[in-house]
Amino acid sequence: MRQLGMVLFALAVFGGAAWGWWPRGHGVLTHAAVQALPPDMPSFFRDGAGMVAHVAVDPDVAKNRGTLHLERAGHPIHYFNMELFEARDLPASRYAFARRCAELDKKPEQVGLLPYATAEYTEQLALAFAEYRKWPKNVYIQTKCLIYAGYVAHFAQEICQPLNLTIHWNGRVVDGKPSRTRMHEKIDGLLQNLDLKPEAIVAGLTAAPVDSLMAGIVAQMHARFKEVDHALSMAQYLVPKDVDWKHEPAVRAFAEAQAKHATRFTVSLYLTAWKMSEKIKLPGWIDRREMDQGQ
Repeated sequence: MRQLGMVLFALAVFGGAAWGWWPRGHGVLTHAAVQALPPDMPSFFRDGAGMVAHVAVDPDVAKNRGTLHLERAGHPIHYFNMELFEARDLPASRYAFARRCAELDKKPEQVGLLPYATAEYTEQLALAFAEYRKWPKNVYIQTKCLIYAGYVAHFAQEICQPLNLTIHWNGRVVDGKPSRTRMHEKIDGLLQNLDLKPEAIVAGLTAAPVDSLMAGIVAQMHARFKEVDHALSMAQYLVPKDVDWKHEPAVRAFAEAQAKHATRFTVSLYLTAWKMSEKIKLPGWIDRREMDQGQ
């Protein structure tokens, strides 16, 4: 139990260092995801990759000590430590999850809230899409869709970074002590440092909406969690100072595979939100045309 406590202490103290695919990495993945959308998605959305990619970086910008309430509240939404909670048993809401954590003598911020942030922003995008279906020429609604899509992209891509799903997030924890390999930072920087291109990432890529949003998120988490050991094995190339890892085929293959997984899942959540929007009934009191002065 003391060993677990030391692990959790390390998570609490050092968890803020992670950026999550670095800024350009999120941008590359988001441009790729929008580029991979099918032609039956709205044209404004397929043309809005720049705005979506811009917003996809914002959850990392919010990790700022100048905005302490935002930084502290937002911190746990970037990870989920699978070893500390069985994801298949996720309660339906953040609040039920918090109560379940209390029963297990864990704190929600020790486990993480990444699946909830991902589901909530996907549903927010679905609501915006539902408004677009009713008022398709309203530029405010279109802009809102692009903004929420940026947040969806960020958290979908966080799920697909294996080291966001483990207590070994910054190198393997041994005897309650994290290693000093800074593996999270090194993995996060791969897409940017290897200069991966959206066109290469989307080649041959296909995606489909999930049947059940949270079930689809959890399934993706379990699939990516299986890649934790593979991610940590990259230390043999990324840690030694005398290894030219940028020209190491194993590193590039790993980075390209992770990029495709992250892009595919981002597209999948966009398609899921679009499909959900078909059945969403907006409240009768809202009239965006009147409220937005003719938009």
